Amino acid sequence: MKALDSALVAIRRSPYQSILTVFLLTITFFIAYCFSLLTIGSEKVLSFFETQPQVIAFLKLEAKSEDLTRISQKMKEKAYVKEVKIVTQQEALQIYQKENQDDPLLLELVTEEILPSSVEVAAANAKSLEAIKNDLLAESSVEDVVLQEDVINNLVRWTNAMRLVGLFLLISLTVASFLMIMTTISMKISAKRKNIQIMKFVGANNAYINRPYLLEAMIVSSMSSVLAFAIYFAMMLYANPWLKNFLTGIVNFPIAWQFFAYQFAAGLVLAILLGIVASYSAVARMLKR
Repeated sequence: MKALDSALVAIRRSPYQSILTVFLLTITFFIAYCFSLLTIGSEKVLSFFETQPQVIAFLKLEAKSEDLTRISQKMKEKAYVKEVKIVTQQEALQIYQKENQDDPLLLELVTEEILPSSVEVAAANAKSLEAIKNDLLAESSVEDVVLQEDVINNLVRWTNAMRLVGLFLLISLTVASFLMIMTTISMKISAKRKNIQIMKFVGANNAYINRPYLLEAMIVSSMSSVLAFAIYFAMMLYANPWLKNFLTGIVNFPIAWQFFAYQFAAGLVLAILLGIVASYSAVARMLKR
């Protein structure tokens, strides 16, 4: 209890240092909460879009309906295939007429005999797209295969870039926060060096001396984590309608409260650990002098 009182008194006696430390730590934990959400959210978005690009196989004009059915059935048996859709020549003509209904001249020039039937294959994941393409190219009745690789590759690159930038920023701020806590504790220990020497002279061990500074760092870091989560949670509540419209069909809204509970608990534990490690490092370094 005495150590806790000493920690609270130390925080009150140096308000500007405490406010600056809380401010920096709050930014760090806020970015950490956002980064964790971005990481998990981007995985869901990427998983969704991985299955969107389709491999489309256009059959030769002389191909028969039996060939179309055979290829379709063969692809459905593949474990890495999510869905197979057949587009006959009649259906291809209907699609063409719908897309060019405002141009009568084009409609007159095209008949179903010159439009190829096709097989559209959706992959279970992006890694399977190339295998599906090779399977379709191996069919003798297939004229051409179209694979929309650029879309998913660009999405993967952008997602990875966002993660790297977020991770770099998070690591930088974590190191800065760690050094900030260490510097603050070190300055306070230096100011009380004579008192510490007296305490050691009368038999106080390092654990007893370290306890108030340890509690101070834990209190400051915990406060920062709670404050950062409050700001983050309020921001999520405000942005929820927009995110729901933007990510409909990709992410389920509202986000389960358990997710936020896990985030809060993990952030609080990490904040306490950060405070313990930083304060212990500062005290150990100063007591060696």
